Amino acid sequence: MIDVKLSIVNSKPEIYRIIQVDENISLQLFHEVIQASFEWSNAHSHFYKIDKNIVKNEEDIALGDALTSKTPIIYVYDLADLWTIEITLISQNTGTPGKKPVCLEGQGKSPPEDAGGIINYCEVLELLAKHIKGDRQYPLIADWLGEHYNPNEFNCEQVNQNFKNLVL
Repeated sequence: MIDVKLSIVNSKPEIYRIIQVDENISLQLFHEVIQASFEWSNAHSHFYKIDKNIVKNEEDIALGDALTSKTPIIYVYDLADLWTIEITLISQNTGTPGKKPVCLEGQGKSPPEDAGGIINYCEVLELLAKHIKGDRQYPLIADWLGEHYNPNEFNCEQVNQNFKNLVL
């Protein structure tokens, strides 16, 4: 088992998940874990980069073989929005690998898919804050995210429930 951090690049405050996962999981199946971690629906293409090289044959590469303490893996999801996630190794654990990953901690609500990437998502949050304060009305954004949308909210139990539903 290994502990890894999944961090959305350029998110401020940082949006991340720390998960414990079997190091022998293939990168192809780890894609499903990432999707469940951020509550995305796997509706778009993705790819991994290791040392600036795009990974081919994800099903043949184990996460533990690809991830070193010196070099993070980059995961890019949705080629229009370019959600970029840096995957870093935190620690290696001894013990029996669990069948399902476990979310240990995290921070920040997952941005909704099709939000235009991290730059647009941050702008949308600023506009929603203005709408809520009454400075200016943005009813479409308020309808889309909801008047009570909290970008700082994080529910580790929900992520672990998502993991239980994975077929790995």
